Amino acid sequence: MVKVTLVHSEWCHFCPTAKKIWRELKEQCDFEYEEVELDTPEGKELAKKFKIRSIPTTIIDDKVAFVGVPDKAQASNVCDAS
Repeated sequence: MVKVTLVHSEWCHFCPTAKKIWRELKEQCDFEYEEVELDTPEGKELAKKFKIRSIPTTIIDDKVAFVGVPDKAQASNVCDAS
């Protein structure tokens, strides 16, 4: 199963839009989804591992897939892979 991780922050102005896109897609198809706050130990670990410099950042199956708000049409490809 495809795993999608959205790294975000409360102070990020673009993160709510990214969250909305992934939550809507999650309702349409089956994939594992989690949201990780950047300012947590897990978020800091992901930032270091994937060299995250901007948020939101979407990680799909252990690879950075999107930096910034994902294009919904491109993000929906995760449904084809799941």
